[in-house]
Amino acid sequence: MLSILEAQYPHVIQRLLKAWGSLADFNALYDDLYFDTRPVHRSGWPDDAHVELQLLRKVHELAYETNAEVVEEEVDDAIKWV
Repeated sequence: MLSILEAQYPHVIQRLLKAWGSLADFNALYDDLYFDTRPVHRSGWPDDAHVELQLLRKVHELAYETNAEVVEEEVDDAIKWV
């Protein structure tokens, strides 16, 4: 069974796959998908696709952003390496 994005927006899945794992690229793509900056008014995402995008953002955040912050906080500059 395909997800809503896979079934109805395969081009969006391809863009998400290319950005996956890169904090800057993924966040920029998500903002581009979420905030409409086109001159022509669009109706927005259907509710189920919107929920799936939010889920993917949360998964990406948990997989990459949180880990990066934890690792950064755990490194203490006072540690003397030998």
